[in-house]
Amino acid sequence: MQTKSEPEISPDTVVRALSARFPRWTIWWGKSTSHYWGLSRRSGGTLVYVEARSAQEFMQRAREMDSRHP
Repeated sequence: MQTKSEPEISPDTVVRALSARFPRWTIWWGKSTSHYWGLSRRSGGTLVYVEARSAQEFMQRAREMDSRHP
């Protein structure tokens, strides 16, 4: 018996959802790396970035960065 798998969500859709959740971040999908990337400017002009293999990992890392570098 075959089980039905959930439809694959496109990286573009995931990037839009992440961008809505993290408006201070510029987020994109790396086609060559198959990773999510994000860049955010902090007060004082410092740039921080995140690279993640999944949307869940991106959210975790972005939250950590937001708490360490407000």
